[in-house]
Amino acid sequence: MTQRIETAGVEGRRLFFRDFSLWYLARSISVAGTAASAVALPLLVYRTSASPTLTAAVVGLEALPYLLFGLFAGAAADRLQRKRMMIAADVCCALLLATVPVAALFDALASWYLLVVAFGVGCGFCWFDAAAWGAFVRIVGKPGITRANSLIWSTEIVLEIAAPAAAGVLAAIADPTLVLAVDAATYLVSAALLARIRTGLDPGPAVARRLRAEIAEGVHYLWRTPVLRTLTAAGFGLNVAAGGVLGLLVVHADRALGLRPEDQRLGLLYAAAAVGSLIAAVVLPRASRWAGQGTVSITGLVIFVAALVGLAGTSAFTLALAGWAIWAVARLTVNANGITVRQLLTPDALQGRVNTTGRMLAWGGTPFGALVGGLAADTYGVRVAYLMLAVPVVLSLALVVASPVRGLRIAADH
Repeated sequence: MTQRIETAGVEGRRLFFRDFSLWYLARSISVAGTAASAVALPLLVYRTSASPTLTAAVVGLEALPYLLFGLFAGAAADRLQRKRMMIAADVCCALLLATVPVAALFDALASWYLLVVAFGVGCGFCWFDAAAWGAFVRIVGKPGITRANSLIWSTEIVLEIAAPAAAGVLAAIADPTLVLAVDAATYLVSAALLARIRTGLDPGPAVARRLRAEIAEGVHYLWRTPVLRTLTAAGFGLNVAAGGVLGLLVVHADRALGLRPEDQRLGLLYAAAAVGSLIAAVVLPRASRWAGQGTVSITGLVIFVAALVGLAGTSAFTLALAGWAIWAVARLTVNANGITVRQLLTPDALQGRVNTTGRMLAWGGTPFGALVGGLAADTYGVRVAYLMLAVPVVLSLALVVASPVRGLRIAADH
């Protein structure tokens, strides 16, 4: 009997490492392609339209599906098969991205179509993400969430350092549509790897109820938990600014730093932001244990505002690189801290709904920020637009300081 238990334990550990490795590799490959596309899509729109508003709209449209469909996707992830949802989303994104180089071959590529693609990829991500967060908790278990998140984010950000720089070079010497073709391939590879996972990713059997009731349960849990409610509201303000800032990166590089769209250094700005995100991912677990999650959020919001003001005021490329890195440290710190707290405080049966609801509301600020930032840049210039985008972050900071989040400290094995 003892030998059977030990054998079962060994097999369980092998299955965990195998399935986590598949998950880890699938996300890493997909993120590398997506990071490259984050350079290529806005660059293509700016080349074809020369419009700050349309260029910023790429980031906004990629985030908009979360605001429109997030609640339904979260409920679906807690009642349908999560693995099938993720694979279907990957395949749809691959097919959609593959149409861009095809349209370019026939000289039929237009800005409006690129915006449609951005929205479609955002839809795929919304449904994938709803299933992914619940599945992730099933694979690693709650005690391993913080450490596993740090490993995944660190690896992904390393890829995000190299991929944008490579994409900038490739887009300059060849064509941005080639970058999107590579991204389409990464989605297919991710789908193939996820298909091999054997761990049960779905929650336990649930009582059949109306979809509206299941959605309401996730919303009510988030609303009745003051810490989650506050962090979600603060995340909304942060992502209003982030949506506008990221959406205008190509415009800022052109009009404030003097980098033309075909300049290979454009990719280095994205890479600098990825370096900052890597630093944040490595430091976040230690910072949370040492200072607590509340102090981490407050510090991140303060740094975010300072970095954004610095970016608005500089014309030097080297200073802009440093500014983007610092800005990204703050952005990932606040967003990742909020995600981790939400995962730790949410029951397994509600993971899909609560996490999707929280991300829907927090990321819902992104399209608004992209719209406001683009219009402000068209009217007042990109520097003034960046300063305007700092305002919602200041409001988020005030909200967090005046709430129970200020003294928040949760053990990783909560």
